[in-house]
Amino acid sequence: MARATLNLKIFLQNVHCYDEGDGWGNAEPYLWPIFFKIDGDSYAVETGSGLIGFPVIEFRNGHHGNLGDTDVDAGDDVPVPESLGTWQNTLKPIPINDPVIKGLIGDDLPGIAGVAVVLMEQDGWPDDLADTGYNALVNSIQLAVAKVAAGFQHATHAPTKEEIDAAIQTVKDTAASMVHDAIKGTMSGWQLLWYGTFGNNDDTVGSEVWTANHDDFAANAVIEFSRRWSGDESGDGDWDISGSFTGVVPCPADALSRLIGGGDTHASALAAMRDFRAKDYQTLPGLERWWQALRRGIPEVIRIAAGDPAVRDAVDRLFAALPGVLSAPDQPLSTQHLRDLTTILEVVSKSSPSLHRAFAHRALAIMPELHGRSWNAAIRRVSGTRPRGRKR
Repeated sequence: MARATLNLKIFLQNVHCYDEGDGWGNAEPYLWPIFFKIDGDSYAVETGSGLIGFPVIEFRNGHHGNLGDTDVDAGDDVPVPESLGTWQNTLKPIPINDPVIKGLIGDDLPGIAGVAVVLMEQDGWPDDLADTGYNALVNSIQLAVAKVAAGFQHATHAPTKEEIDAAIQTVKDTAASMVHDAIKGTMSGWQLLWYGTFGNNDDTVGSEVWTANHDDFAANAVIEFSRRWSGDESGDGDWDISGSFTGVVPCPADALSRLIGGGDTHASALAAMRDFRAKDYQTLPGLERWWQALRRGIPEVIRIAAGDPAVRDAVDRLFAALPGVLSAPDQPLSTQHLRDLTTILEVVSKSSPSLHRAFAHRALAIMPELHGRSWNAAIRRVSGTRPRGRKR
């Protein structure tokens, strides 16, 4: 069975300091993140050539102070700014156009997405050296990821976890060497003398690379990761970073159904929603804006629901109730249904990236008007309002 295109979100969430290693209140951490993917956007398996293409690389900035906190002490949490640590894209299966390989493997290969991070601590470097180091890291990751893909060029099976882990080590080794050489090559003669003897170099706390692929997401739509650098593994202090991958099918209804386990009840709900979309939905063009906003935000809703039992239970109850609601669209909506929807929106409005918070705030502003209304009356009200910005 062919794999589906997924809505992908990579989320670097938090840096925690156990021991700043730099004297009380003096630590100034900054982060070098690079996102990448090897997928059907730019790769295919072609007859005679095998796997060919080029990786998609997404980079941000490596500036001093880019975490927004330059006075970090033991016990502090430093949330990673959304603009620095969040990447949303799609993950497409890699098509197999070679009939021989297709006969061995199937229609496609799993797409792979990943993020490489280096946690730094600012000491003596001027700002331009930090930027030089990050630019070198970007170049090294691009080269190393391309080498990883080339290593699978003529494989007759999907990459195994062991093969991917070995390839990731290649990425890390390549990156460390290129960054060191680039920074050294940028330093002037006096900087080489100073930082090689008495100067206080910026410290590399630690580095890590995480990946996830289509088959990982088939088992779990939300994959959390973390890395702690302490003792001999840390270049300075005791720190950790945490985050997650989310990979879900684009249809919000299908994605939520998979989260809560499917079953006959949810199959009925999906059938009822598809029937509504094929008929009544078409008469209210304003609903399309809300549906598209929900499609963009569904990886975030899934990520939250996976870790919040109250949100997950609310989703479950709403799914179970949908066939009855849609079969009696002129009956008043129950208080419980509206309460469940409010629970979901309130959590999204508080803990999500700004784009999804705006959507949730807009929806919450309408909720009081829906009490006592039927499904038909409620969706007419919603369709007449934009999901963001001012009313029409």
